[in-house]
Amino acid sequence: MVDYVKALIDYLKADASVSALVGTRVYGGELPVDEIDNQPRKAIVIVLSGGESENDYRGVARPSVDIYCYGENYYEAGEVDRAVYDALKSIDRESVGTVLIHSVVVSGGAIQLRDDLGWAIMWRGYTLAVGQDSL
Repeated sequence: MVDYVKALIDYLKADASVSALVGTRVYGGELPVDEIDNQPRKAIVIVLSGGESENDYRGVARPSVDIYCYGENYYEAGEVDRAVYDALKSIDRESVGTVLIHSVVVSGGAIQLRDDLGWAIMWRGYTLAVGQDSL
């Protein structure tokens, strides 16, 4: 099974612009409980959305993810969103662990949200083209 969420987490943590803003606070699924106690501050959460579409290329999946960029306010959340956007748009066949990320396409957003506790979030959807890295 291709763990593309972990690949995205690792890719974003390694990106200089993203890590300068959030450090290692890039998570899958939701904010960890200990992180919630420290909010609001910059962080990223990657969530699966909508399943995968089929294509004609053997071994390539096209899953969708939602990426929530947290910040102290909307401007700060937007700063994180723009760094994530730039990092993901620059991907052109990147190997991350055992995952080969062929490309990333923006599929929605950027939209300002507030979570249940009122923290500022910028949301954006992405569609990936990913496969198992055979190297």
